[in-house]
Amino acid sequence: MKLSQKMRTRTIFFLLLITLFIAALLSVQAYRDLRAEPPPAIQSAYTGANACVNCHQDRHASWQKTFHHSMTQAANSETVRGAFDGQRLSAFGGLVQPKTVNGKFEFDYFDPENNQALTQLEVVRTVGSHRYQQYLMKDAGSETYYRLHYLWHIEEQRWVHMNAVFLGSDEQAFDAQIATWNSNCVFCHNTGAEPHVSNLAQVRARARSGELINVGAELRFDTKLADLGISCESCHGPGSVHVKKMQSTPMRLLSKFGVRDASIVNPSSLTSARSNAVCGACHAGRTPKSAGDIDSLYNQGISYRPGDLLEDHLTVLNRDTPSPSAALPHLFSNRFWEDGSPRLTAYEYQGHTRSKCANDEKFTCIRCHTMHSGDPNGMLPSHTPQAGDAPCLRCHQTMKTQIAAHTGHQPGTSGARCMACHMPRAVYGVMTLHRTHQISVPNVAADLAAGKPNACLNCHAERTPAWAAAEIAKRWPNQSHEAGREIMRKDGARADLSDGLAGLLAGDPVRQAVTAFELGQLDQAQISTLPVRVPWLLQSLDDDRPAIRRFAWHSLKQLDDKLHLGLQPTLAEFDYTGEPLSRAATLKRLAIQFDAINKVNWPAPSIESGLDNHYVLRSDVLAGLQEAGRAADKQIDIGE
Repeated sequence: MKLSQKMRTRTIFFLLLITLFIAALLSVQAYRDLRAEPPPAIQSAYTGANACVNCHQDRHASWQKTFHHSMTQAANSETVRGAFDGQRLSAFGGLVQPKTVNGKFEFDYFDPENNQALTQLEVVRTVGSHRYQQYLMKDAGSETYYRLHYLWHIEEQRWVHMNAVFLGSDEQAFDAQIATWNSNCVFCHNTGAEPHVSNLAQVRARARSGELINVGAELRFDTKLADLGISCESCHGPGSVHVKKMQSTPMRLLSKFGVRDASIVNPSSLTSARSNAVCGACHAGRTPKSAGDIDSLYNQGISYRPGDLLEDHLTVLNRDTPSPSAALPHLFSNRFWEDGSPRLTAYEYQGHTRSKCANDEKFTCIRCHTMHSGDPNGMLPSHTPQAGDAPCLRCHQTMKTQIAAHTGHQPGTSGARCMACHMPRAVYGVMTLHRTHQISVPNVAADLAAGKPNACLNCHAERTPAWAAAEIAKRWPNQSHEAGREIMRKDGARADLSDGLAGLLAGDPVRQAVTAFELGQLDQAQISTLPVRVPWLLQSLDDDRPAIRRFAWHSLKQLDDKLHLGLQPTLAEFDYTGEPLSRAATLKRLAIQFDAINKVNWPAPSIESGLDNHYVLRSDVLAGLQEAGRAADKQIDIGE
């Protein structure tokens, strides 16, 4: 029997209503599922970045342009940056030959006394691809990886022994910086790291029996990773629940209309404390909250997940955090300046949270840094100097028209930059210096009492602390903290000397590094003030720490370019990791060449410069600074 047209219309309408009703129910359920946090019993697992690419192609592509993406990689012809060309390297009593054999990369080791071959170690992974690259070997019987003796410095295009990378002296053993990758580096240079110590029980049993154990060398790992390198789930959290949800068509459609899935984290949607913790999970020095957490850390990895509060899972280090080692009582305190501000890289979180700006809910890491656009160098929207001030001026809008009056410097110059004064370079990173993330107002007396660099004196290195304090009091009279205060230097150097000279020779290793670096930053300094820096830096080339010598060497090259001194050919021969006799011979030639320069038109050195009229460092000044330097000397464990 045929249905009438009216009946057919009713039937179609009824079926359409049912379809729409079912679709609505599915959409409501999909909405609920999207907004529901995963219950503890089914917390998300890591999936790896490849699970994200189909839906987030633009984000995946922009992430691949960052140095996060290439932080840790398998060693192959596309990833290895070093020159494995067979040239032998000699430093710290060892002889190493990086070379390529059948497409594989290896370090060959020789006895420096008789040139006999000792061992061959294959490079299987790389760490870093931006400023330098480190190399890992793998233990034959496990998933244990070790950092090897040399890194490749990408800018300098040369090999550097790891002893010269940190702030140790020349008196280090050849193997001093060999490190087990699985016990520390693995957490922040990769995603979803689970170390899985495989022989912890045996090592503990041997230790209880009285056997002396080298934990760093004897632990063996069966480490699991979601991804090599720093990938999507490091910032957005494990994604298995999200991936499963997105297999539903209604859920995908709702997400297209802006309905956010609560099982995946978007740091921009979090409170400032939780958003900053996403970065702080790696950019904060931290330890397990208790000794009992160490077993969990060494097996399941860090319990923190994006969206959590960092302090709920880890102890964030500060100057007063007790050291776990009686033999190293200053292990943590030496990573901070005397006033508690951080002075090492990867402590940006501590600097951020100590800033007065941190009271503003808008003050988050991603207010200044961008993860998916802009310049990968620094992960900034743009890497031009002026662009760096934009985040500051968003809050301090009245400063846009008052830059000259507020800073005392002409707009467009480095001295007029927000960061130059309020985020000066005061943080040591591996082979470079970084700006502190503790936003503060320059305070000469307080800074020098804490042994730290002062923003004004970073640029005006030829001046004394008293000069800087007087200028601040004159330009900003409301900053009464500078008026009439006695200046006491933590480093014990004379306060009537140029701050650059005192910091370079009397400061502790980080203070020396900052000063040696800043003496080569010449964009703000008047050219007539620069010649006094040359004898200071020549003296610093004789430092007993290769990292300090390197900064001084770089700054001398910058000065030579600016002043046309003609020292460049001899500076090119100076190897900051070279043998002592070779370095001394090159330094002697540099001193003779500098002495021979016609200085008749140069301004007479000021008394505070510590130099005589021939631009020679006075012996009494040098002796006093060296004595203060010995008193300030300390071994700083960087923790990398």
